[in-house]
Amino acid sequence: MGLQKLATNSFFKSLFDFWKLIRYKNILIISSTQCFSYYFLSPNIGLENLFSSRFILLLCSTFLSAAAGYIINDYMDVKLDMVNKPQSVIIGKTISRRWAILLHSGFNVLAFVLAWQISYRVAILVFVCSLLLWMYSQYFKKSYLLGNLLVAVMTASTIFILIPFDEKANVLGCLAYSVFAFFSNLIREIIKDTEDIKGDSKFNANTLPIKLGIKHTKQILFYLQLCFILMCLSFTILFPTISNVGPVASFQFISYISLLVIIPSIYLLFKLWNADTKKHFTHLSFIAKIIMLLGIFSMIFWKTY
Repeated sequence: MGLQKLATNSFFKSLFDFWKLIRYKNILIISSTQCFSYYFLSPNIGLENLFSSRFILLLCSTFLSAAAGYIINDYMDVKLDMVNKPQSVIIGKTISRRWAILLHSGFNVLAFVLAWQISYRVAILVFVCSLLLWMYSQYFKKSYLLGNLLVAVMTASTIFILIPFDEKANVLGCLAYSVFAFFSNLIREIIKDTEDIKGDSKFNANTLPIKLGIKHTKQILFYLQLCFILMCLSFTILFPTISNVGPVASFQFISYISLLVIIPSIYLLFKLWNADTKKHFTHLSFIAKIIMLLGIFSMIFWKTY
């Protein structure tokens, strides 16, 4: 009875750690973003389209590709994570290194097969994203800026993939939110590198804060954040033209972006100037994530009823 209880506890521990390994919270955000984007940026679809077999295939393919990326990322980063966050290390403890590689390979193959059922264009994009995620983990994660750019591109592709998926999607809307996701994620990734500078420096990483120092990295972040704010302002001004919604929805959108995206972005800009500890950059990373989520949520104003 004791052995059976131990085996049951071990099984649930492994299952729980598996979900942590694939970052289930992040994948839920990715899936929610695709559902939001597809529904609100495709003017001629209803809620029933979110349950169509074709869209479910896209969600599953994206889920598997992202999960594979998180697995290989942790696989390549075990030694580094033992310094930065030893309590969170899973590979080599609950889940063996061999199983991690098998899961990574199997998820990528299945993601490509499911995407091929949709169209060859979607399958090619999924294959390229899977390849870039592997290259990021293997070569570019702790490289000078390139790793940050790759992650930002992968985040943007979550929305951009809707253009080859559905010809009726609002191309301008998908492009606008892809650019928004790219810049907001790029800023957050550089902030996270600054937050982890102590652990990264022990493994000869070549991240932006290690290469240039925290002071110059903060200056780059400051100008990136300033450009991001100006981009959001431009996007807000152009919204009535590129969205084709009525004046009420336009006013609601402008109010929403001003209060929940631009003002928090200005707050982050000023907090960034005085940030100098790990705790400060952890707080900034959280704020940047909230801004990105609130920005994505603004898609609700693109659909008229």
